[in-house]
Amino acid sequence: MTKMKKILALGLAGVLAVGFAACSNGAKEEGKNDAASAKTGFAVINAIKDDEYNKSATALELNSVAAAVLVDADGKIIDVKIDEAQTKTDLTKDNGDVADLRTKLAKQGDYGMKNASPIQKEWFEQVAAFEAWAKGKTADEIKAGVDATTGSPTDADLKAGCTIYAGGFVNAVTKAIAAATECGAKTTDTLKLSLATSKSYQSNETLLEYDTDYAVVTLDAEGKITSCIIDASQAKCPIENGEFNAVKGEFKSKKELKDDYAMRAASPIQKEWFEQAAHFESWAIGKTAEEVKACVGEDMKPADADLKAGCTITIVSIANNVANAATL
Repeated sequence: MTKMKKILALGLAGVLAVGFAACSNGAKEEGKNDAASAKTGFAVINAIKDDEYNKSATALELNSVAAAVLVDADGKIIDVKIDEAQTKTDLTKDNGDVADLRTKLAKQGDYGMKNASPIQKEWFEQVAAFEAWAKGKTADEIKAGVDATTGSPTDADLKAGCTIYAGGFVNAVTKAIAAATECGAKTTDTLKLSLATSKSYQSNETLLEYDTDYAVVTLDAEGKITSCIIDASQAKCPIENGEFNAVKGEFKSKKELKDDYAMRAASPIQKEWFEQAAHFESWAIGKTAEEVKACVGEDMKPADADLKAGCTITIVSIANNVANAATL
């Protein structure tokens, strides 16, 4: 090989080596910036029970403990959100109308727990402590930090900021972890949870019903929804002779009822509630809060053609709650 050919060959090899190194580094940097997929989960534990502080045939407490989780590939919590809808109704007071339907979290200091707390912490503060403690833990590790019989925190770090009954939190969070699936979220996304309770239009002299909508979203850095989960529950409380005749205990949400919700026959697209909810969840991905709110027509049903193809139910409360979750 001539001296000139050797120089050209070495030069070409050097260019190729630099080019290869640049591509490798670029790919490495690109991969480094791509967040891993995460699982999004939701669970709610609903119950109708006696009002502990107003035990009467005319009074009931309607409870919904809800938890949303973002979970990594190892089943560890990246983030968790907890809230509780607690509706105490009494037929002797405004026919069971409850004026303040805010969740415990939304009530903040108005919930009035601080003075009775041994650590002088409000409900929202103690829940925040539970959430912070739960991050990085698996379902088994969360269960291990709370007494299975009494529901009282036993883990020293947890007890420092949370002394309230935590059994409901554990049940909801571990149930949410078990239900978590990959539906678009990344490990770097922001997790949000929103609950909204209202008195049902179906309430009358023989039935009092309060409905709660649940919305879980994960958001990217641009505020667009990367995963969405919705559900709803209906606390139906029959009335006879001016007293409640409700079945007490836990009851299922609409999604948990699946075909037992019995909407399919009345649906113009022959879809059950859980199927239409799944279509809404898929449709919401990639949208902002404003775009979700804009999907509702004057009839309170979907106005967006793509959404209408698989969801024809009244969605005004669903859309508003998802949009609220995305703007919290």
